[in-house]
Amino acid sequence: MKTLELPVSLNLNQTENIVECNKSIVIVGANGSGKSRLGTWIEFESNQKELVHRISAQKSLMMPEDIRPISVEKSKTMLHYGYYNDKNHNQDYWQFKVGQRWKSSPATFLLDDYNHLMTYLFSDNYEQAIDYKNESMESTERIEPPVTLLDKVVKIWETVIPHRKLKIGSSSISTSMAENQEVIYKSREMSDGERVVFYLIGECISAPQNGIIVIDEPELHIHKTIQRRLWNEIEKTRQDCLFVYLTHDLDFAATRIGSRVIQMKSFNGNKFDWNVIESIEGIADDLLYEIIGSRVPILFVEGEQGSHDTELYSIIYEGFTVKCLGSCKKVIEATKSFRRNLEFHNIACYGIVDRDYMTEEQIKAYEDDGVFCPKVSEVENIFIVEELLLEVAKALYIPEPESKVEEIKKWVIEEFSKLKEVYATEATSASIDYKLNSFDGGANNIENLKAKFDLLNSEIIIDNIYEEKLNHANQLIDEQDYNGIILVFNHKAIVNQIGKFYDIKPSLYVSKIKDILDYGNNSILEVLKSYLPSLG
Repeated sequence: MKTLELPVSLNLNQTENIVECNKSIVIVGANGSGKSRLGTWIEFESNQKELVHRISAQKSLMMPEDIRPISVEKSKTMLHYGYYNDKNHNQDYWQFKVGQRWKSSPATFLLDDYNHLMTYLFSDNYEQAIDYKNESMESTERIEPPVTLLDKVVKIWETVIPHRKLKIGSSSISTSMAENQEVIYKSREMSDGERVVFYLIGECISAPQNGIIVIDEPELHIHKTIQRRLWNEIEKTRQDCLFVYLTHDLDFAATRIGSRVIQMKSFNGNKFDWNVIESIEGIADDLLYEIIGSRVPILFVEGEQGSHDTELYSIIYEGFTVKCLGSCKKVIEATKSFRRNLEFHNIACYGIVDRDYMTEEQIKAYEDDGVFCPKVSEVENIFIVEELLLEVAKALYIPEPESKVEEIKKWVIEEFSKLKEVYATEATSASIDYKLNSFDGGANNIENLKAKFDLLNSEIIIDNIYEEKLNHANQLIDEQDYNGIILVFNHKAIVNQIGKFYDIKPSLYVSKIKDILDYGNNSILEVLKSYLPSLG
């Protein structure tokens, strides 16, 4: 287990400032939230400061072409501190770090240490090669060649960029195509991505043993397709170190599987506001980071991206981040989990699910958990409520719009009449499912448990439930209760046939409503809102 000390947070819910982790820590926050300042604090003010090697977001990528090896001690010290005293080998170099390596501006300085990095890598490579040669000459047995820092860098680089090969010379590096190694280009001709990947690998491989490596904007100049592989390979090679990533890229944060994630909210010039983001059961980490990063209320809904649910709710609840989770069950679980962890993120969260065949008791229970239902059976039925049908008819200049609406209503009622047995069967199944899920299995002995089950079983008389549901359907039909029917009628195909009554392609009916909304039809917008819950 590794630990990182952070400054005491302004967030009252974040009482502990020592963060523990198994692998790495990702600090996420918007631009200007204070991430770089926090990185500087870790490097210069924490009790772990002498272990820290920080890689700035602002860095020169000018890769030197001619590298001259020097002593390993000097090259290593120049890389880590930006200064070396040839006359005093016992010098405490840490005190020179801010002035020499960072030119007294550690949060904003354009770090220019590529030359120091290359010098250290080549010096280490050269010195180990000399030692190996001397040992081999003095030994009668074969000695395994050393794996130098440069060897490790090359291995990771070629793993991450497999279509290229690095050629290591006595004082330079060049690159070739993997499939045609005769075509060689010099380091200055490498792409930004190739150079930054080499730089990041080299900096991390060259960090102090058991150190803390702080990387500001680790995704910069790196294509998303290789980010995960790059940092996985680096972390695997430097398992002795704690990696601390500072980023605003939530996609990158999601690649650091198993990491502790910290939300950086703000820096007031003196103190930081941050908190650890705890994983929430039922919500994938990448979705969690996106939600928290948005800092606006979240609305979980059913369906898939681009479905009626998502598009409609995005229009109605424009101040929310709308996320579709697929099933009703997932929406309920995610909403409950997110609201239980309110103290960690302080973001309002709600869910909307189809009413389907839920009882009023179920609906009320879900509302207590922040999950609501529209005033129709399913979201598709909102597009066929009487008021909306009339507004659409008027917007399309249909002659005698009231008569057209009556025609549509009559047709919907007829469709319900054809499918009333299907409705009764599905409603019966839902009723049985509800009774079974509400079974109280608490018992002191097996006889007591059997008695409770027998009682429940005696209450579930399928024929009676079915007859009750069918009678209700017949009553709605007899009374021509259109509103009552769309409150219980689950048949998603209905809405896709309404267009024929307006002389438009049936499948384009909902799209036509959205087009009308785009032209600023507030009447339709108000109708839609009246059938959906008002969220706080």
